[in-house]
Amino acid sequence: MDDGADILLARIMMIRDDLKAGRLTPEQVEAYRRLGRTVDGITREMDVAVDVEAATALWREGAEIIKTCLAEHFTAPTCH
Repeated sequence: MDDGADILLARIMMIRDDLKAGRLTPEQVEAYRRLGRTVDGITREMDVAVDVEAATALWREGAEIIKTCLAEHFTAPTCH
């Protein structure tokens, strides 16, 4: 897809580490789980997309959903 995927993945991994360490608020835990379900659904749609263009469009939609969720629920950088 693009370099933005690596950045998003790194951020999500940091948030997952915070989840495992108990550093998230209950609201953030729910937001993280909700985001995970959404991403899983988009990934399944990408897997069965009729062509590369459709899969790419789904990727872009998913990336925007992730960015919006992170901006809304995980504004402070994680601290390790």
